[in-house]
Amino acid sequence: MTKPTRPSSGGANKSQRGTAPVKTVDAGKPKSAKAPPRKVQSRKIVNKRQTPWGLIITTVAVVALAVGVIGYAVTKTNKKSSASVSADTIAGIQHYPNLTRNHVTTVVKYAQSPPVGGNHSPVWADCTGTVYPSQIANENAVHDLEHGAIWITYKPGLAADQLDVLTKLVAGNQYTLLTPYAGLKSNVSLQAWGYQLFVDSATDPRVNQFVSALKLNRTNTPEYGASCDNAAFKTTPSTPGKPTVS
Repeated sequence: MTKPTRPSSGGANKSQRGTAPVKTVDAGKPKSAKAPPRKVQSRKIVNKRQTPWGLIITTVAVVALAVGVIGYAVTKTNKKSSASVSADTIAGIQHYPNLTRNHVTTVVKYAQSPPVGGNHSPVWADCTGTVYPSQIANENAVHDLEHGAIWITYKPGLAADQLDVLTKLVAGNQYTLLTPYAGLKSNVSLQAWGYQLFVDSATDPRVNQFVSALKLNRTNTPEYGASCDNAAFKTTPSTPGKPTVS
């Protein structure tokens, strides 16, 4: 009996071993078209930040409006403050207009005590925030009023705490002077050119109002801008009835 022939090990012909299978292409099926390349956005364009002009313009407008409102409020407040210390609004103030103001070398008899203006010595008392321990001649003090100073007087023997208040108000403050004054009808009186106020207490709020309203008041000072400095007088002040005249 004849034995059947066995195929060689590997199961494939040597001629087919190692040969890749051949792919067949369906002739009736068109090849798929390649997708167009994607455009990559320029990094320069992506990273560029746009300026927020709308926000900037709005912010500037808001700030400008706020500044305008604040400026208007401050101006209005300042005007209101100035009006609140007007001499005409101070209770009890007395006004003496049309005063003469000639320079004389004699003792002057004044209508008011202390005087608020009128003829006076050609020499003014030092009024650079000067605190005099004794009374000085009226004629020299009135010359200070002509220059826009405030002359504050007090009754001799005034309580120490009251005198301390007046001293702090005057000391070192230009165009002010402080003296005792014999025969004063109230504890304290204040004089400006043509104006006078009597008060019983140095802490009366009208004291500061008077000074604010009338010190160097342009409309009330006959010789606005004139000096208040007189070192010689400060060293050797006059006495009542004996004014310094030269």
